[in-house]
Amino acid sequence: MQSVREQIFSISSLLLCMSMLLMGNSLQGTLIAIRAAGEQFSDSSIGIMTSGYFLGFVLGTLVTAYLIERAGHIRGFTALASLASAAALGHIIIVDPIAWTVFRAISGFCFAGIYMVIESWLNERATNETRGQVLAAYMFVNLMSLTAGQFLVSAADPLGYILFCIVSILVSIAIIPVSITRTEAPTPQKPRPLLIRRLFSISPLGFIGCLGYGLALGAFWGLAPVFAGRVGLDVDGIALFMALCILGGGLMQWPIGWLSDKYDRRTVLTIALFIAGGIAIVIATVGIMRPEYLLYIAFVYGAASFPLYALTVSHANDYVEADERVVVSGTLLLTYGTGAIIGPVLAGPIMVELGVAGLFYYIGGVFIIVGIYALWRMTRRAAPPLSEQNKFVPTPGSTPVAGELDPQAEADSDAPTPPPVERV
Repeated sequence: MQSVREQIFSISSLLLCMSMLLMGNSLQGTLIAIRAAGEQFSDSSIGIMTSGYFLGFVLGTLVTAYLIERAGHIRGFTALASLASAAALGHIIIVDPIAWTVFRAISGFCFAGIYMVIESWLNERATNETRGQVLAAYMFVNLMSLTAGQFLVSAADPLGYILFCIVSILVSIAIIPVSITRTEAPTPQKPRPLLIRRLFSISPLGFIGCLGYGLALGAFWGLAPVFAGRVGLDVDGIALFMALCILGGGLMQWPIGWLSDKYDRRTVLTIALFIAGGIAIVIATVGIMRPEYLLYIAFVYGAASFPLYALTVSHANDYVEADERVVVSGTLLLTYGTGAIIGPVLAGPIMVELGVAGLFYYIGGVFIIVGIYALWRMTRRAAPPLSEQNKFVPTPGSTPVAGELDPQAEADSDAPTPPPVERV
């Protein structure tokens, strides 16, 4: 049996591959927002471009498994990574909002498939004893890579072509560890989403929470760099603002998760929602009046808002058996993706009407509305006893396959196969 150190070493090439992909994707998201604003694209157009990425990503999580089953995981991975690399360069050749929306959709589709292959590989390599450590290593790489990707924005002029080339290089180099491996990786499992009405009956707050998180964070990822630039931050400031939000969210997952294991998880979730909503409104106000304070608030905003997805998924999983956790988590991820498609389309026109501060007024409003709904839900159903709550598990929020790394879901993997769930 492998030790934890041997286990982590055995997946080090996969983690390195994932790190380069995440850095490239993180850089690309912020770069495109800054460049689009520099090209005088409207806020509505930038919102639609962001929605295109999430639309492609959701489609990718639904159909990529079938494509890889047909072509093989290594060839499928190579094809998707090559197409993602080409899409990054396409932004240099055709500078047009419609073309960029198509490129973003292609990129989202490809990255969904790429992540599914890597996460399936990690899941196959992990054992019951080391699954928690593998997930922790993956989350650490996720946090550090997303943060590093933001700082790469300062490596060259966003209005030039070099940063797009860096994205392409990172994605292309990531192909190497996968293409030369001798180890056979499993084909990603085909998605088994629940019908929305069944998910809603299991956990209404889980469904509304994930949808609201998508509505808010989808708009944030696409338009927050635009906001930061318009209120006066330079490129370095925009990169630092985004990086601090990511760091705050990543580092607070464990403390907030620990609190949610000690107290009613809905109470922790509700408080976090109201704090996140309040801080978003503070950012909208302070960003216009005193933009130099934004960097001090960014970490706190990320700390309150980014863990909300994992909290919501953990809350929903408190009401399901272990053998359904992966299916429920996958459906919640698709719910988040649906919200992320809609959110930027709504936020763009709000910024046009209310000014750049409208972005965080919108985000704050979404969180507060979901918080009010959470308060109402607490009056409709009693919380499960603390002894029956599942332990909080940090959730990457990338593809449904990542849910298979949950140690609690794996713990009952030898249980009898449940009856077929309703399919979409």
